[in-house]
Amino acid sequence: MIRLLKNIYLVVLIIFLVPLSAKVQASGEVSITYRGKEQKVIYNFYVPPLEVDQPMPVLVCVGGLQTKDDQYIHSDPRECFDERWYQFAEENQIAILGLGFLFVPEDWKRDASYQHPAAWSGKALLKILKQLSQEFPIDQKEIYLFGISAGAQFSIRFAQMKPSLAKAVAAHAGGGYDWPKRHIPTKFLITVGELDNADITRVEMAQAFEHKAKEKGIDIQLKIILDIGHIQTEEQNEMSRQFFKEALRR
Repeated sequence: MIRLLKNIYLVVLIIFLVPLSAKVQASGEVSITYRGKEQKVIYNFYVPPLEVDQPMPVLVCVGGLQTKDDQYIHSDPRECFDERWYQFAEENQIAILGLGFLFVPEDWKRDASYQHPAAWSGKALLKILKQLSQEFPIDQKEIYLFGISAGAQFSIRFAQMKPSLAKAVAAHAGGGYDWPKRHIPTKFLITVGELDNADITRVEMAQAFEHKAKEKGIDIQLKIILDIGHIQTEEQNEMSRQFFKEALRR
């Protein structure tokens, strides 16, 4: 009987101790109704072991569009989910949230698509953060955004919509911008491939956005990556991690 009680005690102890040191990952889905249509977002979430007794900031990642049978399906919800990003999260005590916005062809060329957070996708992000904050030690009011292609558009526009929440944005190969109307405290890193300037003139648009942002006194860096087109490189990822690391220090 004594041995049995000891074993039960050890099992209970392990159940309570493991979550404090082990990697915690979750996934889920939320829905937002917009203009009578249900818009769904899938997500993946990672929070490193907590080293300090205070809520962590959140890195929100919106990758490029994934394809299946040559058809777009959703943005990549695991863009920032590899060992280099996990190490970054652990060293800097920041959680990672990857968003998978579904591709809806009829919405794509309208403001109803996910790269326009003022429509519905921004509400979806806030809803996910609120849900996660009830279970994990995260700070909903300290957000860092990483976006590729349409995800870059979402990230930049979300920062313009909620500048008090978005502390820094690393946006790569964005295909559309809204010119800033006022100064905001968010810091921006914009990158684009030197050859990514064909049907969509991403280089020219990035240069114009940089110019408009500087006119408003916004802290912005633009990096044109030589000899690449519309792709994402590890150089850009590492550039982003260093950018976020500096922003977190400030």
